[in-house]
Amino acid sequence: MDKLFVVVTGCSSGLGFEISKILLESENHSVIGLDINKTEIQSDHFHFIESDLSNRSSVNKLVEEIGKLSGNSLYGIVNVAGISVGKSIVGMNDGDWDKMIEVNLTAPALLISKLQDSMMDGGRIVNVSSPVSVTGSNKPGYSASKAGMHGLTMSVAKNLGPRNILVNTVFPGPMITGMTQKWSQEKRDSIATESFLGRLTTPEEVARGIKFLLDPSTTGITGSVLDFTAGSMFTH
Repeated sequence: MDKLFVVVTGCSSGLGFEISKILLESENHSVIGLDINKTEIQSDHFHFIESDLSNRSSVNKLVEEIGKLSGNSLYGIVNVAGISVGKSIVGMNDGDWDKMIEVNLTAPALLISKLQDSMMDGGRIVNVSSPVSVTGSNKPGYSASKAGMHGLTMSVAKNLGPRNILVNTVFPGPMITGMTQKWSQEKRDSIATESFLGRLTTPEEVARGIKFLLDPSTTGITGSVLDFTAGSMFTH
């Protein structure tokens, strides 16, 4: 069986790193990893492209490189890369807002738009959003960009449904990744008590959920949200 090529953004750390590793552990996938930082992943079936997703003009070059690697027969896209910068609505500056929208929402939309022509029918797209897209956060740009991710999912699911390309959103719960590494133990413990399981979500369990959505045997699920918040969505 030929390998199924999957693009994973944000592959060098956190959830992107975990889903890349899990896909590479199977015999079915080759991963094309995009990140602004180098990665520790070493595999004959892993292809790394250093990428700055805040630079819109670089997307066309990315698409060209991805096409060469995948032979213009791409199976999946997993949009994980995201940033959270700046302050609350009090003191928010234009640059922080623009950067979060550009990386968290515009880049995934452009990648999907420009890569869908080279995707095989029956492919898969997973967009990683956040529960703060519903509950809100201190940084309005982050919440707004993540809310936009599910709007993107619904539109793309409708657009590409006739080709049997399944498109879904994942809500990871709070977890310790590069973005949240600076949280104090006190903050971690406080957030953990808000979930039904009394703990934080792990990147590994969310990655396994994404792998489930990517699996060719998983059918009939599109335009949906896979909630990995351990119940914390309902305790805000």
